[in-house]
Amino acid sequence: MKITIAGTGYVGLSNAILLAQHNEVIALDIIQEKVDMIKNRRSRNNDSEIEEYLVKKELNLTATMDNYKTFKDAEYVIISTLTNYDPEKNHFNTRTVEAVSANVLSNNPEAIMVIKSTFPVGYTEKVKEKFDTENIIFSPEFLREGKAHYDNLYPSSIIVVEQSDSDRVLQIYS
Repeated sequence: MKITIAGTGYVGLSNAILLAQHNEVIALDIIQEKVDMIKNRRSRNNDSEIEEYLVKKELNLTATMDNYKTFKDAEYVIISTLTNYDPEKNHFNTRTVEAVSANVLSNNPEAIMVIKSTFPVGYTEKVKEKFDTENIIFSPEFLREGKAHYDNLYPSSIIVVEQSDSDRVLQIYS
């Protein structure tokens, strides 16, 4: 499969490394230093498993800042951009998720977008309506900073969610 990971923080880079063991993965970031570090098999993240996998594992992983290159042939796009929460406004900043979604749809409307970020209940349905697409799904992440790759390798739970008006949980595996 051809997979794009948009955002290379703890969540994005960990997922990129995990998936690049058996798939073609392109990591997209807006920070050139992060792209260069991935190209040189290094990480800005303080995560020993990520660092070990970058150095020792055979990975089909490239990194770029080029939106068009990353989205045009992707079957899946994992969106793992920041959604900072403002407690004073009681609001998640979902601007980056929506910017990536719009960019994917303009370059490759058939790609399935998987949001792995934090946002309020019902958000996925709202963004699907906003962009008039069913190709957006949500997969929650429960990763600890500094242990993101370990948590991906050894999850305590896997949750599959059907995004609808009720955000109904379909399966919980523990």
